[in-house]
Amino acid sequence: MTQQNEQQKTRMLSLLRDGERRMLTQLSGLLRSCADEINAELGKEELLETLEQPITVEYLSGVVQHHLFERLHKGDMVAAQRLLSQYQQEIAAGSGKEASAQPEEAPLATAQA
Repeated sequence: MTQQNEQQKTRMLSLLRDGERRMLTQLSGLLRSCADEINAELGKEELLETLEQPITVEYLSGVVQHHLFERLHKGDMVAAQRLLSQYQQEIAAGSGKEASAQPEEAPLATAQA
């Protein structure tokens, strides 16, 4: 019975990872399509040249991240600060693990963080 439970758990995790990969692939395509559509609309209205650069996938990704972060803290600044602090601690902990595993890359990881 325990082996069956382990198999079910393994299968569930496998399906979850596959679903996550499909979602991320679709999201990546959607971001690219949206950036292209926005830039085309701006171009038609001759507004594209007023921007420093065209709308990018990275910009739209930041918009999504900002929106999701706002949904997490729901306007509560104390909760927002707590979340940011938690993220910073996780990044620092992850950087420490990477630095010990690959000491040559540690300065790059620190500079990018």
